[in-house]
Amino acid sequence: MNCPINNEIIGESRSKMIVIRKMTRNDVPTLYDMALRSFQPDYTEYGFYPPLIKEKTKSFLPPLMLGKVILADDTIVGGAFVARFGNKGEIGTIFVEPVHQKKGYGRQAMLEIEKLYPRIKKWKLDVLAENNHLHGFYESLGYKRIGEMTDKASGLNGFVYEKLLL
Repeated sequence: MNCPINNEIIGESRSKMIVIRKMTRNDVPTLYDMALRSFQPDYTEYGFYPPLIKEKTKSFLPPLMLGKVILADDTIVGGAFVARFGNKGEIGTIFVEPVHQKKGYGRQAMLEIEKLYPRIKKWKLDVLAENNHLHGFYESLGYKRIGEMTDKASGLNGFVYEKLLL
């Protein structure tokens, strides 16, 4: 299924039963806590959560309209923030609950997000420079490292990745 149904389900992958739907206000508390758990290793290592997590308000910085919920067999397993700019797209972040990691949900979600936006021909995202596991993950999905960046808030270095679709 690759079309909106009552503005809820907006994508599905048959192999893992991954469903991507729009995020609602009711999803935010669950996804916020899930994001904290997902990014806890980075927080422990670097003392910072990704910029999207707003600890004071227990919310996310990106507008809710950019939020996606990742479900597997009707269970919320993660979230993502996706922005579209004409034929370009950006994955602001994607996260999977730690107990659901290493099951292929993140990979399937990334591929499903690409399918949801068939007009997007160039995808971009960034990753902490030290996070070698994620470098390999995104590279296995066809992303290429195209540059470097420094997060202004934390001062941490990262790499910019891009994927071109034909």
